[in-house]
Amino acid sequence: MVWDTDLTPISNRRFHNLRNRLLFFYFLIIAAILGTFSAAVYLLVAHDRNQQLDAHLRQVAASSTGTLEIIQHEYEELTTEDKYKGYVPTGSDGMPVPITLSQLMGKYQAESVSQIAVSPLAASHQGVEWYDARQRLMVREGGLFLQTSLPSDIPQHGVWSQAGNIRSFTQPAYAVSTMNPDQILGYVRVTESTFTLEAELHRLRWSLIFGVLTVSGLAALGGIWLTHESLKPVVQSFDQLKQFTSDASHELRNPLTAIRASIAVMQSHPERVHPADVDKLISIATASAQMSQLVDDLLLLARMDRQAPDQSGWRRIALDELLEDLVDLYRDRAEQSQVSLKSQLISGVEVNGDASQLQQLFMNLLTNALQYTPSGGTVIVSVQRIGTHALVTVQDTGIGIAPEQLPHIFDRFWRADQARSRYEEGSGLGLAIAKTIAQRHKGDITAQSKLGEGSYFYVKLPLAG
Repeated sequence: MVWDTDLTPISNRRFHNLRNRLLFFYFLIIAAILGTFSAAVYLLVAHDRNQQLDAHLRQVAASSTGTLEIIQHEYEELTTEDKYKGYVPTGSDGMPVPITLSQLMGKYQAESVSQIAVSPLAASHQGVEWYDARQRLMVREGGLFLQTSLPSDIPQHGVWSQAGNIRSFTQPAYAVSTMNPDQILGYVRVTESTFTLEAELHRLRWSLIFGVLTVSGLAALGGIWLTHESLKPVVQSFDQLKQFTSDASHELRNPLTAIRASIAVMQSHPERVHPADVDKLISIATASAQMSQLVDDLLLLARMDRQAPDQSGWRRIALDELLEDLVDLYRDRAEQSQVSLKSQLISGVEVNGDASQLQQLFMNLLTNALQYTPSGGTVIVSVQRIGTHALVTVQDTGIGIAPEQLPHIFDRFWRADQARSRYEEGSGLGLAIAKTIAQRHKGDITAQSKLGEGSYFYVKLPLAG
């Protein structure tokens, strides 16, 4: 349903679909804009925070490489001089095992420890490791370390590695007290957990998602009001058009009736008509009959557009009986056109509805099938059960409909070019009326066709409960 200027519901399927499409695309555009903006914000923040973490690791590595020469000297002193024998524990292979920075400086007085800057990475989620030139680990400090050896090729600017949520940066240290500035003194590897960073980005992601959903929801509420406002002039114009169509159709019925009555009187007294005017009277009678049919169709559509389905007069209708009566009614017409009209009906298929409207629906389909089926062709009407619905099929071996024209056959006043060239008396409203009646009965009508081979029209209606 849509809303008029007073925000009262209008029962019209086309406006309902139009409103839903407008809301859908409005919400889709808003969500796409907000999603793109949020993704850009997230990527920028994530890139900036990762850059900060990398800069921090580089800074720690740079400060730690400055202490490598002293640490290496002290470690060699502990492992080579006899007076410190046993101070550094050895492994099963007899080689010294890595010690902490605090253990390394434990041989000095407390005040001498300040000679070396204590590692700023002493937390459980950080760690620093000092290696000699042969990539042998000497000293470590902190609570987080990679259980892997150093890469075989470490460039001068350092190398990054990531294992799970642990990021590390390895920086070579060069001797500054020798004549060869390219002499590698050792390596420093700085390690830090990205768990805190990932938790922060995780919170940011969910905050952005919640923000997008919240703003999109508010935008959708605003979109509902906006579509109401934007559809006001459309609804007003449509109501005026429907009122005009209804009024014009109603007012045209009386003069057309008078014209047809006058022509009928004149044709009933051929002696009063000049022979040269006989064909003119026939043309006028045909045109007035066509105009009357068009006016009746327009009035029916206008009433169905303006009024919601009145189910108080609905009753259970046996489709096999209704269709059999129509087939009998159209059999003489089919024989005159030399078209074989057949029925394949089963009993017990009942629907709830307006008998006259359903009769109009299937009459329009039968009329359409017979009109566009050439002599020697066949029209078959069948009914069957499909789950909770009844399916009525009207099949013909007529001229068919081109694929590009098939989506338009239920549009008002539309007819295919082949149909226009074959049958000039139709108004182009028959299938539109059939579609409207099917929808008012909570069903639908579809079509399949192949040019030159015929068409299938399917009417699907809910079974009576």
